[in-house]
Parts: sequence; structure tokens; C-alpha cells
Amino acid sequence: MGTARDKPLGAEVLIVEDTPASLELLSALLTRAGYCTRLAPDGMMALLSAQAKPPDLILLDVRMPDMDGYEVCRRLKADPRTHDVPVIFLSALRETEDKVRAFRLGAVDFIAKPYQPDEVLARVRTHVELRRLQAGLEERVEERTAQFREAEAKLHESQSRLRELAEFLQTVREEERARIARELHDELGQSLTALRIDLNWLRSRCADLGPQVGDRLAAALGLVERTVEAVRRLSEDLRPRMLDDLGLAAAVEHHVTRFSERTGIPGSLAMNREEFEIDGRTATAIFRVVQEALTNVARHAVASRVAVRIDESDADIRLTVQDDGCGFVESPAKKTFGLLGMRERIKMLGGQLEIESRPGQGTRIEARVPKSRKEDSDSHD
Repeated sequence: MGTARDKPLGAEVLIVEDTPASLELLSALLTRAGYCTRLAPDGMMALLSAQAKPPDLILLDVRMPDMDGYEVCRRLKADPRTHDVPVIFLSALRETEDKVRAFRLGAVDFIAKPYQPDEVLARVRTHVELRRLQAGLEERVEERTAQFREAEAKLHESQSRLRELAEFLQTVREEERARIARELHDELGQSLTALRIDLNWLRSRCADLGPQVGDRLAAALGLVERTVEAVRRLSEDLRPRMLDDLGLAAAVEHHVTRFSERTGIPGSLAMNREEFEIDGRTATAIFRVVQEALTNVARHAVASRVAVRIDESDADIRLTVQDDGCGFVESPAKKTFGLLGMRERIKMLGGQLEIESRPGQGTRIEARVPKSRKEDSDSHD
């Protein structure tokens, strides 16, 4: 389909006039000015001609038999094929209401009879040019819209790939954390335990070597004990074995208890299941959100208590962590990677995470994750 720029220099004008002399006069006037003309002696023929091939402009007489110009204009504007074609009325009617009616029907101009040729040409030229400018603008808008949609599609594709990459990296990180936790627990933990046994044996055998030797052995034994505890704590923080061995409920209960013991902040836990029927990815994500939320409470909240609640329904699992601390105001300029990480974990599973916080009124974190079949997702962990 050609655009306005592809059309010949002489625009096409449909002249609708029931008086043959006026019809021929207008046609000759416009043809000499370089326009192509089509002639219609009545309203019905004008409609058929315009619908078959919309012109660039329509000169439309008002008073015609069978169907007057007003009705022709109304039908033209009601038809999507001819809705945008500019219509100029030609009429001997001079009353204001006649002109108002014409403009209400969608006409762009009104030329009173008897008209001056120069006036007709000037108005036709103005509205043809406006029509061409409008068509060119619409074409550029369509081009820009197509470009925008293409860019938007590429952006969505890029975001999808980034999310897949983030999910892959998250899985790799969890696997690496689990591997390091196992090595800490199994290799280093066992070696430290054996060293502790040997030190106890030496201490019992060297009692007669004097207090200095006994004190040094006791100090070494104490260092080993603290190292064993540190290794155990690091292993649990990296990947609690309880999460894999006993499930989410036991792992969260143990973590909340340890949190209260370490920080002195009373933490309560409520769950509507003794164990949750969810896949390994979801269990890991929920546990990590609990872990990160409690870490934020310990570091920033200045809270006197914190409550954790996990509820499972047929459709989803909901986690809520709420404290009575100092609260905060999220700022787009400030990068809070902990909150971003929690949101991304939940979003990867098709869920939503909401944070409500106000200065002096504590913080509430709520995550909802849709449930999936356990056997479908355990292979990802």
C-alpha cells in the first residue's frame, strides 16, 4: 500500500454536486491547479466512490435530492474506510446553525456559495497539505511504534535471559555452599574432633609434668573447642544439613532458636504444618529469606522481638517475618542487596515478596510462593 509520500503530486479530490454546471466548473478549476478529480452527481454515488477508493479530499454540496450532504458526511465519518478523509462543505446556506451542524458532523471547512475560485483553491490546498502532513505523521508514529515494540520485545527477551542466568547462578551458588558446608563438617570438623580427643588424652597423661604443661594443653584444648564451634556455625550458615535431612520446618525452627540465643532478641515461630509438602528449591528459597530477614533484624532493626510465621495452603506457601524495630524507608537511590536478593529468590519461583516498613513502626516482610509438585523440582537442587 502506498503512503502519502508515494502519491502523485496532484492530490485526488472527490467533488459531490448535483448541479452539472457547478460540477464541471469545480472540476475544471481543480484540474488546472494540478489536482485529479472524481465527480459524483449525488450522495449515494459519492459514498460508493469514496468507499471503493478514499480520495485525499471531498468537496460536498449540502442541498442534494434523496440524500443531502449532511447525511453523506455522517455516513462517511461512520465508515472506518473514509473516516479520516477531510470534507469541505459547499453551500448557499449562511445561517450559523448550518455551519455548526457541518462541523459537528466532522467537516474541516465550510465554503459559502457563491464562492471565489481563489478561495476554493486556497482552502483545498490547505486541507490537502494538512491531510498529507497528518498521513506522514501517522506513518512516522507507526514506524516509531514498531521500533518501540521491537525494542520492548528485545528488552523482555534480555530480561528473561538475565533471569535464567540469575537462577542458574543461584543454583550453582547453593550447590557450592552445600559442598563447602559438607567439607567443613565432614573433613575439617572430623579432624578437629580427632585433635580434641588426642589433646584430652595428652592432658590426662601429662598431669605429672607440671602445671605449665597442663595449662598449655588446656589452652590448646580450649582453642580447638572454639574452632570446632566456629566450623559448626559456618557450616550451618552456609547450608544447614537439617534443611536437607529433616526439611524446612525443622531447619527454620532450629535457625530461629539459634538467632534468639546469639542476639538475645526473643523470636517466635508459628507454622500450620509439622512439615511442608514443597520442593527443594522452594524450601531453600523460604529458608534463605528467613535467614536474610533475621540477619537484617540483628544488624539494623534494634528490635525487642521478632515473629516468623509459615502457612501452607493447597495453592501456595506464605512466609511472614515481622519485627517491632526502628523500621526504615526504602530509597531507590540506595542499593539494598539483601532485600533485592530476597525479592529475586521469590520472583524466580513465580512468587511475590512485599515489604512494609515505617520509621518507628517496625518491618513486615511477606512472601508468597506458588506450590509445585515436589517430584518436578527436586532435580534442580
